[in-house]
Amino acid sequence: MKAVRIHEFGDESVLKYEDAPDPVPGPRDVLIRVRAASVNRGDLGRRAGGPTANPALLPLIIGWDVAGEVAQVGPEARNVRVGQRVVARLGGGGYAELAAAPWTVAVPLPDAVSYEQAASLPVVFLTAWASLLDTARLTLGETALVQAASSGVGMAGVQIAKQIAGATVFTTAGTDAKVARARELSADVAINYTTTDFLPEVLLLTGGRGVDVALDMVGGEVFAKTQQALAEGGRLVSVGRSSGQAPQVDAALAEAKKQKVVTGWGLFALRTPELAAQDLARIVQLVAEGALKTVIDRVFPLSETAAAHRHLAGRNQFGKVILRP
Repeated sequence: MKAVRIHEFGDESVLKYEDAPDPVPGPRDVLIRVRAASVNRGDLGRRAGGPTANPALLPLIIGWDVAGEVAQVGPEARNVRVGQRVVARLGGGGYAELAAAPWTVAVPLPDAVSYEQAASLPVVFLTAWASLLDTARLTLGETALVQAASSGVGMAGVQIAKQIAGATVFTTAGTDAKVARARELSADVAINYTTTDFLPEVLLLTGGRGVDVALDMVGGEVFAKTQQALAEGGRLVSVGRSSGQAPQVDAALAEAKKQKVVTGWGLFALRTPELAAQDLARIVQLVAEGALKTVIDRVFPLSETAAAHRHLAGRNQFGKVILRP
C-alpha cells in the first residue's frame, strides 16, 4: 500500500509518501480501505516528536481519523461485513490506503454522510462532546464560552453547546470572516480576539456574572482569561495548548468562586474506545439528520500530506483538513 511514514521526528519534510507493508489485522480487527483521513493538530505534535516521543516506533504512520470500506473482517469480529462503509477513531495508522482497527470502534456510516464528512468527525467532535456534555455537564439554559471557533474542536464545540445542550454560546475567532462563519454555525456571540478583548466583553454581555461552562484549546493567557470569565460555580475544561503554553490554574480563584477546572483532559482517559464509538455513532446520526454540520476547509491528496500539515500550522483554516488516498 501507499502510506505517509515518518522515519525521524521533525518538520513537515519528514513526512514521506512511500510504499509500506499492508497492516495485518488481528482476529478481532477489521481492515479498512481508507477513502478519507483527517489531519488533527495533535498530528503536528506527534510528527515533531518531543520528550515523550519513542524512536523505537519508527518508521511511524500517524493519523487517528479514517473513513472507508471494510476490506477484510477478522474471524472474531462481529456486526461488520466486507464492503460496509465505516468511520473509526484509531490509535494511529490513518495516513495510509489501508488501516486496521478493532471491530468495536468501526462505526457504520449511512449513505447520507460522505467519507470526507465522516473522517472530519472522530477526534474533534468526540472531544467537544465529551468535554461539554460529560465532563462539564452543560445543560439547557446555561451559558458557554467555546474558544477558537475556527479550530476543529471549536467548530464542533459551538454546535454541540448550542444544538445539543441548548446553551447560549459565546465564541472567539481571529478574523472578521471567521467571526461571521462562527455565527453561521449558531454561536450567539462571536468575538474577534485580535480587535476585542473577549474577557471584558463576555463579562459585559453576561451582566458581570460570567459563563457557566468554558472549553479552551489554547492554553497560556487565553486559558487564564477564560477562567476569569467563569461564573460562580462555573466549569472549565482544557483540551489543548495550541499557544504552546500549558494552562496554569488560578487555584485561589477556583476555590473562591467554587469553580471546577479540568486540565490535561484526554479523550480516552475517561472514555473507553468502545464508549467513544457509541458517542461517535450518535454524532454520525446527528450529521446525517442535519442537526450537526461538518466543516471541511480543504482536501489534500495523501501524497501532499506535508502541504496539509503546513496549511494547518498556518492557522488560516476554518474547520477540518482532510487527506484523500
